[in-house]
Amino acid sequence: MKQVIDFFSKLFDTADWPPRWHCGKWSDFHGWLYIISDLLIWAAYFAIPIIIIRFITYKKHQQFIKLYFLFAAFILACGATHFLDAITFWFPVYRLSALMRAITAIVSWLTVFSLIKIVPLAFSLKSPRELETEIEMRKKAEAELQIKNQQLEESRKTFKSAFDYSTIGIALVSPEGNWLTVNQALCDMLGYTEAELLKLTFQDITHPDDLAQDLAYVKQVLNKEIETYQMEKRYYTKSGRIVYALLSVSLVWKDNNPDFFVSQIVNISQQKKLALEIERKNLALEKANDDLQVHLTRINEFNRIVGHNLRGPATSLINAADFLETTDNEEDKNLLLSKLKGTASLILSTINDLRDFIEIQLTQSHTAIAASFKTAFNKSTAVLADEIKKTNAVINVDFKVEKVFFPQVYLESIFYNLLSNALKYIDASRQPVISIETKTQRGSIVLSVKDNGIGIDLKRHGKEIFKYRKIFHKGYDSNGVGLFLTKTQLETYDGGIEVESQPGKGTTFYIYFKQV
Repeated sequence: MKQVIDFFSKLFDTADWPPRWHCGKWSDFHGWLYIISDLLIWAAYFAIPIIIIRFITYKKHQQFIKLYFLFAAFILACGATHFLDAITFWFPVYRLSALMRAITAIVSWLTVFSLIKIVPLAFSLKSPRELETEIEMRKKAEAELQIKNQQLEESRKTFKSAFDYSTIGIALVSPEGNWLTVNQALCDMLGYTEAELLKLTFQDITHPDDLAQDLAYVKQVLNKEIETYQMEKRYYTKSGRIVYALLSVSLVWKDNNPDFFVSQIVNISQQKKLALEIERKNLALEKANDDLQVHLTRINEFNRIVGHNLRGPATSLINAADFLETTDNEEDKNLLLSKLKGTASLILSTINDLRDFIEIQLTQSHTAIAASFKTAFNKSTAVLADEIKKTNAVINVDFKVEKVFFPQVYLESIFYNLLSNALKYIDASRQPVISIETKTQRGSIVLSVKDNGIGIDLKRHGKEIFKYRKIFHKGYDSNGVGLFLTKTQLETYDGGIEVESQPGKGTTFYIYFKQV
């Protein structure tokens, strides 16, 4: 440490060494050659940094500014060592010379380290030839870009013209659903001005039943699950009218972010109206066809009844007439006349049944009204009062539904047929109980009539229970027509009938009326 302090305290002291002229055997030529060379080297080293600094001053945007300053400092330091070498010939300031050399060494290595850092970048710099090539390419690219810009401008003008004057609705819509730009065709279609429409979102004017599907498609497009979508949807116009439209949507992306939707909206209200009208007519045609099939079925049933119930008695009448013409036996004639009367009564009864059947099936002569269950029940029980008293029957009634849209006369007929059957087929071992109830069930009004009579074996007779002249219990005053007419009356007005029954446990009839 003492040496260091001594060094710096005597930095400009020349007492410890003689001038360099007196060290060794310097000739004048040798000495001055050394001195002049050092001074020339120092002058050059001094001029070079000045040139570098001036260059940096004019070229303010040059790269590697720090390295230029380091080179300037390094060259100045090197020049200073040569200058001090020349000075020592007269003033032996060897301590200052040593310090200058140390400074030069430090600056030299700082420059080296900076060069090491900068060399990879410097190697990446293009050569003048490469720069010229790049400049030419840039000029070419700029020319192509100018052409592209001109084409883009033409395309923009073409798109704007198509957008503004298109006969279909076109709009640009934000990812949130706001109208960004709309054409006049869309404004005309929806009845809004452009300013009014731009204050709304497409959600505001979409029919609620179509909104969920539309938003689901939008989500799929935003998630890049699909690129475009198309759907039929309904819009509300400014006046509240519904417009049917065919919507086609695509999404424009910018920097991998959704920018806006392009929506094309075609008014298909007229086509939709025609399609709905065609669909309505097709449904009407199908219903007419179904009705025709029903009528054909009914006609076939009618023919079967005629063939089955009238052919036999008619043949018997013809045979009896032939026999009467050929016999002279009065006893045989009287017996035959008695049988003819019964046959005629059977034919008359069948004709009356067929008349009722035709009236119900084909003419629908009775008008459906808001018929009262209670009124129909009361009229039927009034007619059956003697049977109710005779059987000591208990009838429980719960009319949860009071009225049904159905001909009142047919409703009275249904009550009469079901109640008369319940009173006719009682179980003699127990008091007759009949329960009547009305309720709504799955869009229908249901009338149930339940008894605790002798019941029906549905395994044997289930398929024939509502057919004409079918009798399932012998020894009762039955003609097998009541249930047949009841089913016919109900089906004529879109109703139906079902039965549940077990022998010895009673029977329940369920009558279904169409709910209006």
